[in-house]
Amino acid sequence: MARRHPALIPVARDHHECLILAQRLMHGTTASERDWPREPAPQAALLAAFFARHLRAHFAAEEDLVFPAARGAGSEAESLVVQLLAEHREMAVLVERLAANPQVTAAELAAFGELLNAHIRLEDRQLFPLMETQMQADALLDLQQRVEARYG
Repeated sequence: MARRHPALIPVARDHHECLILAQRLMHGTTASERDWPREPAPQAALLAAFFARHLRAHFAAEEDLVFPAARGAGSEAESLVVQLLAEHREMAVLVERLAANPQVTAAELAAFGELLNAHIRLEDRQLFPLMETQMQADALLDLQQRVEARYG
């Protein structure tokens, strides 16, 4: 894999934690981690806490900074941004619904994990490479400065 442009590194680093959560949700009760509950309802509670603590801010950074910049990378990137924004909305609604349902099932959580995993892979494998190859250097530098300001 090619080295990520510095404008996208902080956002891409966020993806690691998201992928771990996605794997835990997809594997459910077979997840081997000691800190992962065996029952779906506590797993949904952990998902909601992760969303509130981490994913909401990550989505905001993408929506405020990355996606607007990506729109300058051509029509393919524009189409991806439309899809990714829709997935952000879908995941936000799903997290709320899953966490509020005391009868949540492992299958519902696994489906959310699959959605999150596919979403991240789409960004990492398609959107970010398009941005890196199609955006002007000055636009990437501007994005880098804004991302660095957001991430500290």
